[in-house]
Amino acid sequence: MVAGYEWFSPTRIVGLTAYTISVLGCVAGLENCRKSGVPGRLFVLLTGVQLVLLLDMAFDWRWKIHGFWVREALALGVYDQRRSPQVLALAVLSLAMVLAVVFCRFRRRVGVALALTGTLLSVGLWCCECISWHFVDQFLYHLAGKVMVVSLLWFSLAVVTCFGVWLADRSHPSL
Repeated sequence: MVAGYEWFSPTRIVGLTAYTISVLGCVAGLENCRKSGVPGRLFVLLTGVQLVLLLDMAFDWRWKIHGFWVREALALGVYDQRRSPQVLALAVLSLAMVLAVVFCRFRRRVGVALALTGTLLSVGLWCCECISWHFVDQFLYHLAGKVMVVSLLWFSLAVVTCFGVWLADRSHPSL
């Protein structure tokens, strides 16, 4: 499902706002590390991932990727057989997300763990949108007021990332 008919839809505006705030929060964390002379490699990684998510929001890369695979499946005559691979891909993605969050080596540093979890789940949501399984799409693209549910998830995950960065900055600036 393509994200809308108009570029400035309320859903897209929420997504652009969410990831802009998240990028700025990660840049602020990186800047605080630089000022204190502490390596901030994790902030660099988080900033990069959040920036890619922001650019995706602006240029609809996830839907271009999805469209490519739909065209390939149609050309190969296997479009109707996509449901099982989609479910398998979602199961593998879910397992990878759970394992990544559970075995995060930053468990003792709550801020870092939150920032990583928010970013990992944002990437997982991005992958979920690329896979675009019908039953998941029905939930994600359901309207909640004037925006789709997915935009509320984008915003929530961006807030988790920013809150994690803020906590990491306050408690222990070295990453």
